[in-house]
Amino acid sequence: MCKPELFIFDMDGLMFETGRISYKAYLKAAKQYDFEVSPNVYYVLTGSREDRIREDMKKIYGQEAPVDEWRESINKYKKDILLQQKRVYKKKGLVEILEFAKSNKIQLVLASSTSLEMINYYLSIEGLNGIFDSIVSGDQVTQSKPNPEIFLRACDSLGISREAAYIFEDSKAGVEAAKNANIKVCLIPDDITDLPVHFGKYRMDRNIVDNFKYPTANLMFENLLEAKKYFEKIVQ
Repeated sequence: MCKPELFIFDMDGLMFETGRISYKAYLKAAKQYDFEVSPNVYYVLTGSREDRIREDMKKIYGQEAPVDEWRESINKYKKDILLQQKRVYKKKGLVEILEFAKSNKIQLVLASSTSLEMINYYLSIEGLNGIFDSIVSGDQVTQSKPNPEIFLRACDSLGISREAAYIFEDSKAGVEAAKNANIKVCLIPDDITDLPVHFGKYRMDRNIVDNFKYPTANLMFENLLEAKKYFEKIVQ
């Protein structure tokens, strides 16, 4: 296996503990609008841009459910939590794998469906400004994951071939986008399964939610520290 030249990182749920922040907002808004919600709902929806998330919510809950109002409330509560915490908390091994990449001359791109404004905010509050060689945000692409556009742009932004790149993802949509781009992908699931379920009037389609499965990735790790140890062996 050849030495990697490029690491492409998703952000939410992969670099930072934003999955837990988001799901807390899901729960609070679900109680307000009486939606049934579980961690698997979050897993099905996460990784895509806002427009794709709303489309998928309507598939889960039906066209008659007040999905747009619920989604607006989720986004509001998430902002409130972020304003209160002023942190998104780095995931285990994040600093170590970024430092490893820098010391081994592996280029770094952050490719996230989140807006550039929020990406820069998260990097700033976690002290990671300037560490990435390039950033591709959700508002810089026309297609949402699982479309491969964002990852193809990530490679093109630094002129590095897909064959020399690895993507780090936590979401189903992200892994599918990586596979559609024909780029090797490392899956590191964002485990929020300890968080509670809420039962409400607007029921989820259990065929969609309960049968959630991650697509097969090239590599799978428990956390970024495990990933760093794996790549240390490759570059020796």
